[in-house]
This record gives sequence, C-alpha cells and structure tokens, in this order.
Amino acid sequence: MVEALLVMLGLGGVCGSILSAASKIFYVYEDPRIAEVEGKLAGANCGGCGFAGCSAAAVAVVNGKASPSVCIVG
Repeated sequence: MVEALLVMLGLGGVCGSILSAASKIFYVYEDPRIAEVEGKLAGANCGGCGFAGCSAAAVAVVNGKASPSVCIVG
C-alpha cells in the first residue's frame, strides 16, 4: 500500500516536472496590444467585420491591416 502511494507520488512529480519544463520551452509570445484591442471589441465573434472573429480582427488592427473602427457591432 505504501509502495503504491510512493510510486504514484513519484509519477505525479515526474509528470509535473515535464509539464513545467514544456510550458517554458514551448512558450509563445503574444503581443499584449492584441489582448488590449480585443478587450475593446464587442466579443460577439459574429464575423460582421469580415474577420474570423474578434481575435483575428484585433490582430489585423494591431498590424495596421484594419481600421480601429472595424467592429460594426460595437
């Protein structure tokens, strides 16, 4: 019983360490301006602006490919 508990604790520790290392190795940087612009949009993901959703419209606004008034819902 104690051996099984120790094995499961060890397995959990190893998996946690692997996941922690993977989150640091595979970190993807996202421009914080995108989240700020997306927070100002309506959040309806309706596609009325011609983009796939509010996050795609926010990326286009930050990159200069769309005007800041792209959201017709908001």
